[in-house]
Amino acid sequence: MSTITLWGMKGLSWVWLGTAAVCIALLAVGAPLNINLYNMSLPFGLGLAILHAGSLGLTAARPTAGILASLAPLVILPLVSAPVLLVPMPFSVVAMITQVLVLCVAGLRAHWMVSAGGWLASVVVGVLSNYLTMPEGPDDGAQNNVVIFAAVSGGLMVASVVVQQWQHLRVELAAERTVSAEEQSRRRLAEERTRIARELHDVVAHGMSVVVVQATTAVYRHPGLSPELKREFDDIAANSRRAMTEMRSMLGSLRNTAPGRELGPQPGLADLPELISSIRSTGVKVLEPKISGVGDHDIGEVIALTAYRIVQEALSNVVRHAPGATAEVAIGVTGGRLAVSIVNSRSDVGAVMAQLDRGGHVGQGLIGMRERASIVGGEVTCAPTRDGGFAVNAVLPLDASGTTNRRV
Repeated sequence: MSTITLWGMKGLSWVWLGTAAVCIALLAVGAPLNINLYNMSLPFGLGLAILHAGSLGLTAARPTAGILASLAPLVILPLVSAPVLLVPMPFSVVAMITQVLVLCVAGLRAHWMVSAGGWLASVVVGVLSNYLTMPEGPDDGAQNNVVIFAAVSGGLMVASVVVQQWQHLRVELAAERTVSAEEQSRRRLAEERTRIARELHDVVAHGMSVVVVQATTAVYRHPGLSPELKREFDDIAANSRRAMTEMRSMLGSLRNTAPGRELGPQPGLADLPELISSIRSTGVKVLEPKISGVGDHDIGEVIALTAYRIVQEALSNVVRHAPGATAEVAIGVTGGRLAVSIVNSRSDVGAVMAQLDRGGHVGQGLIGMRERASIVGGEVTCAPTRDGGFAVNAVLPLDASGTTNRRV
């Protein structure tokens, strides 16, 4: 169970404990008051006090039922009381306080019409009590009490409704923010996947173009081919063109047609020195990359592009989140797979930035790196280091199919 859930349960327990304490206090004061000042018999004095105090707790759980239960003591109290001297009428002070609390709790717990209906019914009971239960006709003091009760309870009831609506708005706003954050995360993930698909499309299109050219020019490069072989090369060229056409029709919408789009070949491992040089210009100290065993293997274009993008994103994260840190890049072939490692040291400036940006938005760079590695059959792990830095480690197959080919 999460800490938030435990705190929520504790808070709810305190609310019910406070409600029970208030009910007991109202009962302790209201019962003696009914018996001594309003000359009620013990069953009525104690019973009405219990019913009215209990209606407050009932309102917290079932607002409509609590409102209805609270009206009964207001109706019965003037009928069974014989007040001493100038005590408040038609309700006792404790009864009025209890009814105000009932209306406020209903305003916080239920639809505003429930609390408004309870307030109106309470005022109507008070007005009718002045005319139907007073032996000598309406009393000025009793009428003033009803007016004061109506004003105070009405104002507090409206305030409780406003608080409830404000709380609802806060909850809805928090839910909307959560939905917006999830939508933004999905949108960024979709954009990252689209960018990966465009790059893969470029790589595949380049390979298919080479196949078409080789199949088309085979007749001229090898004049002695038999007619069967010529037809076979023609079929290869035709099928390749058809596949390229279908691929362009399906993936053409993924291309970015905005002006200034780079039309050159996609970067690979040979472009890492230029990338590292640009990162150094931002103030991040990048050590000379450690590259071992790469030249002894054929590394596919897709794998080289994936490795380059992982290094690029990892170093970009160092620039954004760990300014002034030292980064080290290592690439090598181990166990028939390409291993890529980017480790940066602790950055005091980055630690301060992280403290200032608590609860801020989380970028999609790490997700993008994992997506790239997953597409080609590899994996990426990201974790803090013991000295306060951060490490990104990727393991990729040597080609997109996961096979290894030794150079001849």
